[in-house]
Amino acid sequence: MSWEVTAKVSGGCKYSTEETEAYMRAAKALSHQADALNRAHDSVRALSLQLSSYPYASSAIASLSGSSPYCNATDHIELPYDQLVEQCDAHASALGAMAARLSELSALIIRAQSLYSQVDDAGRRTLNELLQVAITSFPKESILAGAAMSALGYVMGSTNEGKSNPIYLLDSLDWAQEGIMSAAGAAVSGYGKVKGLLRTDEVNHAAGTISKASSRGYNLIQGNNLTVTQVHPKTEVVRESHNVGEAMEDLRRLAEERLGKTDLDSGLDYGTIAISKYRKSDGTNSWLVTIPGTDGKHDSPFGWPQNVELMSSDSKQRMEADSARMVQEAMKQAGIKSNEPVALIGHSQGGIVAATIASDLKDDYDIEHVVTAGSPVANHPIPEKTWVTSVEMDDELVAALDGAANPSSDHWLTVRGTASKSSSNQESTFAGTPVTDAPDNKEITHWLKYHQAAYQNATDMGSTAVNTHERHFDEIIDGDLQEVMYFEGRMSK
Repeated sequence: MSWEVTAKVSGGCKYSTEETEAYMRAAKALSHQADALNRAHDSVRALSLQLSSYPYASSAIASLSGSSPYCNATDHIELPYDQLVEQCDAHASALGAMAARLSELSALIIRAQSLYSQVDDAGRRTLNELLQVAITSFPKESILAGAAMSALGYVMGSTNEGKSNPIYLLDSLDWAQEGIMSAAGAAVSGYGKVKGLLRTDEVNHAAGTISKASSRGYNLIQGNNLTVTQVHPKTEVVRESHNVGEAMEDLRRLAEERLGKTDLDSGLDYGTIAISKYRKSDGTNSWLVTIPGTDGKHDSPFGWPQNVELMSSDSKQRMEADSARMVQEAMKQAGIKSNEPVALIGHSQGGIVAATIASDLKDDYDIEHVVTAGSPVANHPIPEKTWVTSVEMDDELVAALDGAANPSSDHWLTVRGTASKSSSNQESTFAGTPVTDAPDNKEITHWLKYHQAAYQNATDMGSTAVNTHERHFDEIIDGDLQEVMYFEGRMSK
């Protein structure tokens, strides 16, 4: 048994009152029909139980052998009760299956069209603020309670799995991750309980405070001299893409190749990004920048400390992060002009870099679409003109490090995936999307393959919001691929 992902969608588009009512009417009609079929199922099942008792009653009647003026042995006719019971059971099962199917379709309309997303988002934000107040007011008690829940989740998860798995220590607190991070950010930033409730960027201010010291220290160790060089792979890694799913697959190929998790025999190493140039039918150019996440190498611009700098609330601090500097320099070397449309896609730190470029270089480049996977970017000041498609897993922790839920607007769409063991009922409407190469045991869902499954599941649902964002992304790179340029970054003293 492997793993699958089901997705929920938030933001991306707003429906008119008429459209919302039409979707709700369809969902309610299916739900009402499901109720009617369930009632029919119960009636047929009751009939089956009643018929199954008749053979015993008829035997008793037959034994009276004429002692009753109303019935005697010669009047008694034996019916095929076994066959009748079998047919009733079959009809009851069919009615139950149809009822379940209609209930699933009703729920699927609501989930696919995000009809309750505003309510869910409001509830999530309220929970985050309540957790922040509780943790700030009762820090010792909160730590003890969190530790207890984490330990209980670890014991239960490991027991069910049959072996120790530390992933369950985090998994059991997935619902509280954003609230915990916002409380930690408020504490580091020195916000009081009231001031902390009035904002959502506590973590980003805390990151700015931390990175003032951490960046200087890391520069002494790693050096602050950045060298960006165009490199040429021996084999194709990033290919022509015309939708988000294809671009995510190329992002995974580049990320795993440079980390040695796959072998495409390209010769590419860590600290490498890709920039794809497309030629549109009108002769103009458009661009796709593919940015993998943290590799943690000692001389790579994509080290661990750079994540903190990129999370800062200060624009200058964000752009001083080595990974952001590298992508900016690579875009310059690739020859991207200020009036040419650009899409950026990134995983983890790569997604934070993409959000930083869109926020802080908005006057230098025409950043039209950003796709992030597993990236904490809720508080980045991305301009309204830039479309954002964020894909997150609800238990991965990394995407929750900003301590806030993503904005929900026409131009900002969030796909949130939930990983679970594959269902044995593959006919279910809610059958999730399988995760490629997933192990039998629970693992961290921050791997890009889980985000790919989440996005595919959202696409398969036929979400209007997802389709709208997909079309916008496609329009940017609608053309023929001219070339893919790869750039490698190295740090030195």
